[in-house]
Amino acid sequence: MKHILRTLAAGAVVFAGVGIAHAADAWRHGVVEAKGDAGIQFMPSKFAEKFELDLETVEFASSTVPVKALLAGEIDSYATTPLTAIAAMAEGASLKFVGCNWPGMTYDLYAKGDIKTIKDLKGRSVGISGPGGAPDLFAREALRWGGLDPSEVTFANAGGGGDRFRAVVAGVVDATATSSEFEPEAAERGVNVIARAPEATPNLLRICVVTSDKVIAEKHDQLVRFLAAQMAGHKYAIENPKETADYAREVAKLPPDDKSPEFIFEEVVKYDAVKPDLPIMADKLQWNVDMMHRNGRIKESYDIKTFIDEGPRQEALKLVATN
Repeated sequence: MKHILRTLAAGAVVFAGVGIAHAADAWRHGVVEAKGDAGIQFMPSKFAEKFELDLETVEFASSTVPVKALLAGEIDSYATTPLTAIAAMAEGASLKFVGCNWPGMTYDLYAKGDIKTIKDLKGRSVGISGPGGAPDLFAREALRWGGLDPSEVTFANAGGGGDRFRAVVAGVVDATATSSEFEPEAAERGVNVIARAPEATPNLLRICVVTSDKVIAEKHDQLVRFLAAQMAGHKYAIENPKETADYAREVAKLPPDDKSPEFIFEEVVKYDAVKPDLPIMADKLQWNVDMMHRNGRIKESYDIKTFIDEGPRQEALKLVATN
């Protein structure tokens, strides 16, 4: 599939599929930087034409930016950590969860070679992407799980996932939280894995799909078809590991010998982390709301069900079943 590059006001890179033979409805969908997981994340773009969509996948450097782009009308949806949406919802943003494509948290806490346990991080620095994002909150919960209060470390902004991992390798920060796909490189670079999300934070969700009430009202049919393409694409990705890994290297511009796509795929299978039917796990989302309140990232907890719309997903399931 061919791609063209575009730029949004937020400075994000857009990969827009071209070559659709008929007029299709445009849909702009945000994701966080293409890495080893790109084969799974971007595979739905190959199924957009089937559901008469001209899908543009917009790549952001940080999980804190897509919600701003969605509220500004620059994108129609995004798929990243639900935590930024939960924070915006707490402030009254008119957003809805419409699915969770990667609920399993395939995330690690990495640390420099001299740090063997979480308690060894006392007085050291932890790289995050920004306050309230997934790296920040996963790190805080993992520290508590390991017996260390978050107040006993220093949190520092160290960029996107790949940048944060390289910051640990270079000694700029002592530890960071990011995707488990960096584990093979960590072993080669003398970096330790001191916590894994499935054990430390089993209720923390990695990726959910969010849109706005405005989009639901004005582009309902397109939303249903977008979700159907997501379902079909993720199902295909899980069933075709080699093609998925090759596509990840193509999209993320990884070298041929980079095995992170294979590693993250094995993690996904091991933990059943990706769900092609996009289930909205209300109980786990509520845990995430309460956790953010516990960490002082929202003023008050609230009922997450107010911000869930199951209707479009149910329609998409029926559409996929008939195609």
